[in-house]
Amino acid sequence: MRTALNTKRKIAAGLLTVAAALGGVAFPATASAASANAQLRICNDNAAALKFYLVGYNDHGDWGGSRFWDVPAHGCTTAADYWWQTNRSVEFHYVRTGTGWNWKQLYVPKAKNGSTQEYSVR
Repeated sequence: MRTALNTKRKIAAGLLTVAAALGGVAFPATASAASANAQLRICNDNAAALKFYLVGYNDHGDWGGSRFWDVPAHGCTTAADYWWQTNRSVEFHYVRTGTGWNWKQLYVPKAKNGSTQEYSVR
């Protein structure tokens, strides 16, 4: 009799495990609203053009980098379609003709999801 109860318990536990796993697949959790994401717009306050890329935590929570972007002298460029987590810093890597690469941290303040944050570089 005890063996029959143990077998029934094992079957019930197995069915519950399968149901929980399938339930997780059928009803995925909603995305966390704790972190908003923003695009960055870089404005060049210099007479020489610059090229830049960004590295940081993206909208998927992964550490990654963007493609390269060009900013004309005294102009602005939005790093469109690249989204960075707000309330964090990203690495801003840039170069001007005749100089070596530089980098600095840019703090992306907490903001409304989908916003664009603007930064000036001299």
